[in-house]
Amino acid sequence: MKELSQKRPKLVLFTAAAILLVTLVTGIGVIPHLSGGGFDANGTESVLTTEKLEKEFKVGESDAVFLATSNSGSIDSPEATAAGNKFAGDLKNDKMVKSVVNYWENQQLGGLRSNDGKSAILIVQLDGTQNDKSEWLRSMHERYDSPQGVLKVQIGGNAEVFRAIQDQIMEDMLIAEAIAIPISLILLLFVFRSIMAALLPIAMGALSACATLFVLRVLTEFTEVSIFSLNLTSALALGLGIDYGLLIVTRYREELANGRTVPDAISRTMRTAGRTVLYSGITVALSLGTLLLFPLPFLRSFGYAAVPVVFVTMLGALFVLPAMLKLLGHNVEKGSLHKLPSINPSERSWERLSQWTIRWRVPVAAVGVLGLALLAVPFFHVNIGKSDDRVLPENASVREVGQQIRDNFSGNTAFPVNVYLPDLGRDAADQKALADLSLKISAIPQISLVRGGEGIYEKGALAQPVPGVGEFMSTEQASFLSVLLRPDIEVYSGEAAEAIKSIREAGKDHGVMVGGESARLVDNKQIISERLPIAIGLIMLFTLVLVFLLTGSVIVPIKALFLNLLSLTATFGVMVWGFQDGHLEGLLGFTSSGYLDNAMPVLMFCAAFGLSMDYELFLVARIREEYVRTGDNNLAVVEGIKKTGAVFTSAALLLAIVFAGLVASKVSIIQMAGLGIVLAILMDATLIRSALVPALMSMMGKANWWAPGFLRRFHEKFHLSESIDDEPVKPEPKVMADAAER
Repeated sequence: MKELSQKRPKLVLFTAAAILLVTLVTGIGVIPHLSGGGFDANGTESVLTTEKLEKEFKVGESDAVFLATSNSGSIDSPEATAAGNKFAGDLKNDKMVKSVVNYWENQQLGGLRSNDGKSAILIVQLDGTQNDKSEWLRSMHERYDSPQGVLKVQIGGNAEVFRAIQDQIMEDMLIAEAIAIPISLILLLFVFRSIMAALLPIAMGALSACATLFVLRVLTEFTEVSIFSLNLTSALALGLGIDYGLLIVTRYREELANGRTVPDAISRTMRTAGRTVLYSGITVALSLGTLLLFPLPFLRSFGYAAVPVVFVTMLGALFVLPAMLKLLGHNVEKGSLHKLPSINPSERSWERLSQWTIRWRVPVAAVGVLGLALLAVPFFHVNIGKSDDRVLPENASVREVGQQIRDNFSGNTAFPVNVYLPDLGRDAADQKALADLSLKISAIPQISLVRGGEGIYEKGALAQPVPGVGEFMSTEQASFLSVLLRPDIEVYSGEAAEAIKSIREAGKDHGVMVGGESARLVDNKQIISERLPIAIGLIMLFTLVLVFLLTGSVIVPIKALFLNLLSLTATFGVMVWGFQDGHLEGLLGFTSSGYLDNAMPVLMFCAAFGLSMDYELFLVARIREEYVRTGDNNLAVVEGIKKTGAVFTSAALLLAIVFAGLVASKVSIIQMAGLGIVLAILMDATLIRSALVPALMSMMGKANWWAPGFLRRFHEKFHLSESIDDEPVKPEPKVMADAAER
């Protein structure tokens, strides 16, 4: 393929153009096929409980919650009651509706009527996929958003939250790209000061972004793909496309400036920058590929999508871009803008900075590590929960409904804890055991009431007998209980999680299975905590192996791993401070729920780790190249930073701009992901690469390049680090006598 890019560059470009057209036409319609759900792990106890209750009792969890408010006063007035019963009847007759629980027919349930008596809720279970539910809910908005006589109807609930997020993300993606692409182009013009050179990375980003839509569209035919993956994988493709294009074009121009011919400049560029892009792409793909370990479709869809997207981006940089450079030759400088001021410090400035860092390496390392550790402190009180309507802006209708239910309704009726008992049926002994268990569960401090057994139980006693309840809450073989949390306990809170654990403990002798939103969060957190160490372990292993293959050292990979983990922990600390603790609410316009979504830290870790490692590879590859050339560790560090400082700082700034477009989103978890990745990238390219890397590498001296004999022989035998044949290097003075280490 490398030879094809050079011998038949036009063929390569025509093929790339055809691929671009096909992928764009095929992928442009991907959005309706993406799922707004996928936040719950498959195969957990809570999911199996829901399946069993639906199959055996025709009881499901709520999808939509309709808030009906009387326009004339009391929700119990004859007019409101008649309108409410008609509305409930219309819903029941809808083919998408599986069940409706409404206040006017179920007043004994409690929690369905507002405290002020003006509103009531109808809990609706829907049929079909999340996308089917979203389409149905859009039709409900068309029908009920305008005032409807006696009752004002508003829509809330989980399915409506996902529908609103789905629609909001479609708008946000256009805004993000409208921000990222023009600003990136302007920045590239200042970086290259050449129109043609600036357009090449943008072309790589466009090719990658179109391929992303195609990949996502294909994946939707085989698996559930989250709508959230559209924003992040599109940003990833555009950002990496620009990133890799910048690295390769910069190195190519450098080789031309050194007097090399076009073929030699391309060959040398691909053997250096191209090799770094290869290792970088593999690192990012492997990091994001670990998301496949998690059974949450939300996370898996990122893994499914990101891995092929990264490889497509990498292949574009390794094959399509060299073909462009071959055809352009020296015309890469066409459209010169050398009158523009350079936004990058000069090589001499980077040289002085690295020399200063080496001179003061011990205090620089101490201050840098201590500063990152302090930023990480808030992460130690992280509170993990699950996203609800509060991820949307305050003016979102579903957000208003959710807040009204939290503020003005006395229970958690819309989100019951469902308890399935496979061993307790209708016979007298089983019903006695069921009543005893109901008493026991109702005495749990976090529980408001229990429905089932002989009626309604509160605070360890039968509060209201309901004759015949066993007819619909028990079969010959099994039974279920409907449990409500106390009104002051949020469904996704730590107190709710404690209640779930207590219920499971209370019913363990009867094979109890617990479902509902609170139980789903407990199960999701459990399965994430089980898989996360494996994912982190694999990422660490991949990093150690790949950086060793690039450098031939075992010390450099360990240092890279330490600094990356330190940087990411500091980033997570800032996210907890800003989003969980709410200190960024005013700036970014969101409302903190007091916790971070259970899936987002995992996603951010895998994405930010891979992207941050990009710059580690860019830098250490050049430092090693200089070390092989000179044999002087400090000189290699200075020369490596001098030659790459401007490049990886520009690349980081461009990648940060692309992801900064996500911060403009009106969905707070997208804002958090975007801001977290931006902070990780900028922190990595500034503090880590410009200060801590040179300080620590100077402190280690020649030990940086140590490896056990068998690994060194393995590395040398297979030539995994390609050296560049240069003219003999003239002896160069030491960087500074007091810092030189041999």
